[in-house]
Amino acid sequence: MARIVLAKVGTDAHDNGITVVAHWLEEAGHEVVYAGLYNTPESLAHIAGEEGADAVGVSYLGGEPVYLSQRILDVMRDSGLDIPLVVGGVITPEVAAELNDLGVRHIFTAGSTRATIVDGLARAMDGRGHNLPRTG
Repeated sequence: MARIVLAKVGTDAHDNGITVVAHWLEEAGHEVVYAGLYNTPESLAHIAGEEGADAVGVSYLGGEPVYLSQRILDVMRDSGLDIPLVVGGVITPEVAAELNDLGVRHIFTAGSTRATIVDGLARAMDGRGHNLPRTG
């Protein structure tokens, strides 16, 4: 199975959802590295590289998911990491569309089921060119 780095970025300290997701992914056979709270895009990319991650997952309750996800994608690209970024949490349809345009591989909205997350992550890790911005 895969090695997944999960993290909270910025000052968002609500980690109930991401810890449940970590447990679900472990039960599905994945190795989960939980990077914890208050990560920067730079520290998250560093951890993903050091851990040999197959994917990175970030959870947002508030804050700036578009800005922070763009920064994460930029830092991962600059670091030579071609792994998918998936995002979960409180994401409006408008923000989801922006995240998709940035190249975020999958967005899990609040209330996503275990099956939706496990299957969506598998689809996000399928193939190459994960973090290329989507074009019309």
